[in-house]
Amino acid sequence: MLYLHETHDIVGGKMQEFETLLQGRWVPLIEGAGTAKLRWFWHHTHGTGPSYQAISITAVRDWSAWGDLVARMHREQAWRDWYAAVWSCRRELISKLLQPTDWSPLQAVDLAASSPAEQPTSLYLHDTGWPYPGKLDDYTHALGSIFYPATRQSHMISVEACWTVCPGTGRFHEVVLLQKILDWDAFARLLTAGERPSRPGDWMQEGLKHRDRWESKLLRPAPWSPLR
Repeated sequence: MLYLHETHDIVGGKMQEFETLLQGRWVPLIEGAGTAKLRWFWHHTHGTGPSYQAISITAVRDWSAWGDLVARMHREQAWRDWYAAVWSCRRELISKLLQPTDWSPLQAVDLAASSPAEQPTSLYLHDTGWPYPGKLDDYTHALGSIFYPATRQSHMISVEACWTVCPGTGRFHEVVLLQKILDWDAFARLLTAGERPSRPGDWMQEGLKHRDRWESKLLRPAPWSPLR
């Protein structure tokens, strides 16, 4: 299964108009054939990222389904009408296709299943890491063998998914790690006090063997996001 990751830069003051268009026109188009399904739509938590920017992740069944979707985007009038409408409120769109690592908790999505009607709203950490050249596999292996088990012991966050960028759709040396915050009090202490001094074997030291650059975004799901 593939995951379409999109970063939307919205014209100031037009976020609500964009979301209305996305829900009312784009979601029916992307999900119409039953081969793709929007999973998350997030805003940056206030004070933690660029203004008027949103991130969405959509599950796509496979490469054949993605090819069919692209063909429909070029062929069908409804898609052309969508693009004509959305560019009145969206400045730019950056898209890439992601594939799960072999240890990622999220591998596939039941495209026929409905999203839960009642679910609490959570905050998410969206981390993008850029491993050293040639270290992509080493980095994802270390995330799965060191970082992931550590998060399961601490219970402060849960790793929801880990993806790499599909060849030909973005930067080769890039990993996207999605985490849900479980214990806000513990996370708030981390924000105010910082990381404790690390010891040999800790992730903060082990991770530096494979990368020294990453970016974290604190995201809040929109009230209508299928997963919150």
